[in-house]
Parts: sequence; structure tokens; C-alpha cells
Amino acid sequence: MPDSDSNNKKDKDNHDNRIGGSEFNNDNNKKNKKLDINGEKPVDPRFKRLLWSMIVSTRGGINRAKIINFLNENPSNANQLSIQLKLEYKIVTHHLNVLNKNSLIVTDNNDFYGATYFISPLMEKNYPAFDEIMDRIGKK
Repeated sequence: MPDSDSNNKKDKDNHDNRIGGSEFNNDNNKKNKKLDINGEKPVDPRFKRLLWSMIVSTRGGINRAKIINFLNENPSNANQLSIQLKLEYKIVTHHLNVLNKNSLIVTDNNDFYGATYFISPLMEKNYPAFDEIMDRIGKK
């Protein structure tokens, strides 16, 4: 007569490799996740929709794109952006507020006159999506 404890152990080991077991927690599943050409996770489609609506679907989108592009290389305050991009200060501050509310840019002190703005970590991580949109609309 077979040992019932050894059968239970075999059943338990087999169960660990099925749906409820450790099969879904191992490194093999990491291979199954889709990666883009560069070996990175693809951009979240919700983020692409946000960028599309902030840049392409509005009248001020081109100015927002200019601000994002400039801040990517040169973190700046509103006055510096106004001078460098040749836009009125009030227009720049409006677009900075919109971009900040949508988490595309960040600043340490939003209420301070000379606050320096940076692209957000989210925007930095997904910057290729921004480049793709700019290439598609032919504005880069």
C-alpha cells in the first residue's frame, strides 16, 4: 500500500505549479510580458491619450509641447520660458498650471515667483511617446 503522506506531497507539489501555485510568481512569467523594441515596457495607452489631448486636441497644445520639450533639456522658471520661447508670461504661466495639474511637469514650490519647473518622472519615463506624437503631427 502506498504511503499516503508521499502522495499528498506529490499532489501538493503538482498543485504549486498550477493556477494557484508558484507558477505565477516565478521569473518565467516576466518573459511573457510584452516589451517594446528597446526592451522596455510599452507606454501606457492612458498616458498617450493624456498627451494627445494636452498637445494635439487643444489650441494651446503646440505651446505646451514647446514648454515640455524645453523643460526636458533646461529646467526653468516661467520668466525664463517666456523669454526663451518668445511667449507672453501669462500664456506660459497658464500652460505651466495646466501641465502641472496633469502631472506632466513638477515644481518644488508652485506658489513661489521664481519656481523652477521640471518634467515629471512620469513624463521623463514616457518621453518617447511625446516624441512619437510630435513626429506624427510634424512639429518637432
